[in-house]
Amino acid sequence: MLSELGFPLPQHVEGRATIADLFKPNERCGNYVLHFSNGEFYAGQAKDVTRRYVQHCNTHRDIARISFKSVSQEHLDEEERSIIQELEQHGRRLRNIVFTSIPKGDSDLDLVMPIEEQTRWLNDRAIVDNKGDRIVNPDLRRKFSSRFERFLQSPHRNEVLNILKAYVAAGIPVIRRGEVSFWCLSCMPRRDVYSRVNVYWQEVLTAFVHEDELWLSLHMARSPLEKEFGSELSRLFARHPAVDLIDHRYWPGGRDQTSLEVPITAARTFMADPAIITAIRLFNLRLMKKGPCFFGRFHCLDLADKVLPSQ
Repeated sequence: MLSELGFPLPQHVEGRATIADLFKPNERCGNYVLHFSNGEFYAGQAKDVTRRYVQHCNTHRDIARISFKSVSQEHLDEEERSIIQELEQHGRRLRNIVFTSIPKGDSDLDLVMPIEEQTRWLNDRAIVDNKGDRIVNPDLRRKFSSRFERFLQSPHRNEVLNILKAYVAAGIPVIRRGEVSFWCLSCMPRRDVYSRVNVYWQEVLTAFVHEDELWLSLHMARSPLEKEFGSELSRLFARHPAVDLIDHRYWPGGRDQTSLEVPITAARTFMADPAIITAIRLFNLRLMKKGPCFFGRFHCLDLADKVLPSQ
């Protein structure tokens, strides 16, 4: 598979402190794949692969082989994404976090929501994970209070509140325990955007206005949709004809990702669809397992007051 991606045969590097003798100084910029002794892989990029190898050795003690191909600097990101997607598609176990769909190993989320709870929440759509206390942060609350007042004066406020309530209850684990740390809710971040729900490094739901009509943009896992509606999702559009496929991807969500846009008039039926809920839950849980939310400093506590389920 790697040879089809342009890699020569891998080199054995087990026990090596350096690989400086394997690559000429002017031929060290490119993409690489580390082969670990337990069968896992790591795909990456480097302007100087010999330096990057030494850095990896400080973290990984079980590097057995390395595959490397020269790539110009401007194409490193594109090649890295392609390699990771190909490895993941063929079922290879990856130690990468960025660009992958399925995170590996322990995560910070496991300390807040044990894996057994995660599994139950993912498989039982009736569970609303609303236990625990909420964050108290007067400075953060003050920061967005004026935006919230502007939100309350907006014409679509009730529609946005209703859809945010439904989305958070159905699609967010650790609603209270993970507020700010693992997910956040922005208020009026742009003139045409009412709110965004962010998880890890990306938005997962956006409520926005287009030509005076309120729309939702949702990112979710594609695999549950293909399982329910077919690889082309044709049955999804037959069931929900108002939905548009955008198929935009953010790199944190990995390959198993798609995005759909739906007008608010069709949103409640769309988000009540069991397959849609499953796709949202799987995607958000994966993102949370990759790491904390980068956008927590933009969380609007006043808006969250109106959105969170009551205990």
